[in-house]
Amino acid sequence: MHENGVGGDKKDRGEEEEEDPPLPSVALADSIMQVNADLRPILGPQLVRLDPMRIKQLQDPQVYDAIDSLAKLSAHCLQLRTPLTTCEKLINSDSTLYLSWKYDEEEKVSRLLGFAKVGRKKLFLYDAQMQTYEGEVLCLLDFYVHFSTQRQGVGKQILDYMFSQEHAEPYQLALDNPSVTLLGFMSQKYGMNRPVWQNTNFVVFDELFQSLSAENGVEKSPPDGWRRPMTPRRLGTGMTDTRWLQHAVSGHQSKGNAMAAPVDADMTPQGALSNRAHQAKARKAHILSSKPLW
Repeated sequence: MHENGVGGDKKDRGEEEEEDPPLPSVALADSIMQVNADLRPILGPQLVRLDPMRIKQLQDPQVYDAIDSLAKLSAHCLQLRTPLTTCEKLINSDSTLYLSWKYDEEEKVSRLLGFAKVGRKKLFLYDAQMQTYEGEVLCLLDFYVHFSTQRQGVGKQILDYMFSQEHAEPYQLALDNPSVTLLGFMSQKYGMNRPVWQNTNFVVFDELFQSLSAENGVEKSPPDGWRRPMTPRRLGTGMTDTRWLQHAVSGHQSKGNAMAAPVDADMTPQGALSNRAHQAKARKAHILSSKPLW
């Protein structure tokens, strides 16, 4: 394996050449995913939701090591240097882990089958018409099913359970830098076959934007954290329309600060700058006329 960067490769410098880490064997991978204990009193059902507080309350090194080892297999499949998921990272984040596991009565061991890590993030998104949106979206940050249990419905069970717990629909899910396998999985299992790639390497689906548009004069309810303005507004001379989903844009019809009366704001850039300058002068005059605190 050659080393990138200045200075040539390691053979030219007389150093030993490093080898890529070997692929985990089947026996080693099976030992990674199993815990020699009955986890039913600790985890409960075979599909379990583990938020940061719940993970911290587990206090079981065996469970921590098994989850971390399963996450390393996920990173190895994606050819990542470090895993995206560890119990330590989960405790110190707002993400939630959905874990599938089972207990083998004959061998008296517990096996971890797969997991999905999700979290809500505030994203700026483009649709196919290059309109921008802003909102809080449920994101799939890491997803892995052990290769010995793939094609058995485990992955869909995990995501179905996650959707029910998060009160979300498949089209409301954003994927963090998904692989071709994950995109194919979403298309086959949920019919999400129109992905829209973002410049942040997130992928959302076109149905998310369609849910925000009016249909036969009746608007669908938007996802949590999303709001739709009365009218979109073009900012500057750019090629895209900005649709703000949380707050009104300065320049729309709004209420006056003093009498709560509706006023017509100047929509031109010059008018916006004039309004800001007037507001700054008014704040300065108010501060100068106020009684000092000392």
